[in-house]
Amino acid sequence: MRRMDERGAVMLLTTLLMSVMLVSSAFAVDLGLQRVARSDVQALADVVALDLARSIDGRTVEQLRPVLDAQLPLSRQRNQTVLGRDVPELTYRLGVIDSTGAFEERTTGVPSAVQVAARTDVDFAFAAVLGTDHGSARRQAVAASSSTACFRLGTFVAAVRSGDSTVLAPLNDLLGVNLDLVSYRALADADVRLSQLTAVSSIGSPEHLLTGSIAYADLLRATAEALTREGGGTNAVAVQALNKLASSSTAATVGMINLANVLHVAPTDRAALEVALSVLDIVGSARLANGRYFLGVPNIQAQVPGVGFQFTGGISLVSAAELACGMPNTTQATARTAQLDGAVGIAFTNLPSLNVAGIGTLQTAKGTGSIAVVAGDGTGALVAPPSIRCGAGTLADPSSFGVDVSTGLASYTMTVDLSAGGDVKLTDLIGLNLTSVLVDLLGNILTLGNKISVEVGVKLTIGTSRTPSHGTVAVAIPPNDKTPVSTGGSVFLDVAGVVPTITGVKLNGKVVPVLSQVTALTNPILNELVVATGGFVKKSLTPLVDNINEKFIGPVARMIGLRLAGADVYGVGVTCGMPRLVG
Repeated sequence: MRRMDERGAVMLLTTLLMSVMLVSSAFAVDLGLQRVARSDVQALADVVALDLARSIDGRTVEQLRPVLDAQLPLSRQRNQTVLGRDVPELTYRLGVIDSTGAFEERTTGVPSAVQVAARTDVDFAFAAVLGTDHGSARRQAVAASSSTACFRLGTFVAAVRSGDSTVLAPLNDLLGVNLDLVSYRALADADVRLSQLTAVSSIGSPEHLLTGSIAYADLLRATAEALTREGGGTNAVAVQALNKLASSSTAATVGMINLANVLHVAPTDRAALEVALSVLDIVGSARLANGRYFLGVPNIQAQVPGVGFQFTGGISLVSAAELACGMPNTTQATARTAQLDGAVGIAFTNLPSLNVAGIGTLQTAKGTGSIAVVAGDGTGALVAPPSIRCGAGTLADPSSFGVDVSTGLASYTMTVDLSAGGDVKLTDLIGLNLTSVLVDLLGNILTLGNKISVEVGVKLTIGTSRTPSHGTVAVAIPPNDKTPVSTGGSVFLDVAGVVPTITGVKLNGKVVPVLSQVTALTNPILNELVVATGGFVKKSLTPLVDNINEKFIGPVARMIGLRLAGADVYGVGVTCGMPRLVG
């Protein structure tokens, strides 16, 4: 039987397959257009979100809305290369990033992030035969605004710029050289950026500068080189002073330091690396990067009668002015306050006699004294709220941020132990109504003779103390770049606050057990020591305290911005609107 004619079957099958392939290809083209549109609107949402995030600078939602409403169409106009048949639709929402990293919308308050949604439509070329003539593409992006602030707790600069020449001795002692006030002012007025230091070959990178160990002399030479590169000759005196410091024996003794101990800046924080810092604050703080340094006791006994020349102990400067930069609530944006700690012993010799009314003349034996300081144990941290705000840099519209300052127990005291003694007429003691005390202590007073030996021990205490404190201070630039926000109290002794205490009384060598029974004897002695014009407090203690305040503790405290249970907080710089995509 003859086979059936099958010619044309292949062509029919091919035609059917080509129809299916053409329809599939048509849908692939339409879906491809939609996929491209989605990629385009995602890029648009990213760019616009970054644009809008640059305007988030600490203002409230109500303040930002008119700004962003005006900025949104301008940002869209700059980014028009989006596939679609119409102008892309853009909307935004303001909010914050929660603890999980998700966007949370806020309709009031201060936002820190913006969410942008972008949408467009594309025309379908082939899917229209199925009743669908277009497709939509919608994507969104979230951008957060990163703000960086730099602050300083305490400063060498402020004291020197104020022309306070009394800080020269502590600074020279600290740095191990003899520079004049002109040189220190030049160092204080010269500014250098950390990015300039990292450009010097001996430093090399922000990581090496801020996390590694470097030689103190290398830091000094690198700073001098960075200032020299600026040119203009304005830093000539500062460069000369730095070279003198670098060649001193102290620079070699200090050796390797870790600058991260005093400059709390993340190597990746590019904004912070561009903040201008005082050269004196850097080199002075770096000197203490490895820990405490003992300050010598100056000639505080000069022109003070009755004070010996021998001192024991010492006061240590545990840390210096510290700078911190970073975003709020981060570990980098935390600095410690400068600290003083220690004690100095003082010997009193050749003290004047006391002419006590109703008692007679008493000799004041040699005494001992001590100065004890525990001050400035605390930290400062950049926090939010309040949010960092970048203003116009004027008093009417300053930049601002908050620093949380925590301090520990602080005290500054001086104590003096003295004894006054001599032979007092028995009749004078009886005249003070001390007959019963004499009888109880010595027995038959008729057998004692005409005079009784008297010895009275006295402790004089001058000082103040402050309990730990904690609170957030508002820093504004200006004026707090020049004038600090001060917490705590001034570090000084005031003889008006002398507290006298009777430590013991002896009559003919026997201890009086109840001191309250002999106040008629001790009160006139205390009055002669503390109140009388020619007494010990006015003649010896007052000039000694003045010298301590003016030549020793006072200058050191001013030099490092130290206050009792507090610190001086300076604003250094603020950078706002550094955007980053989130998620």
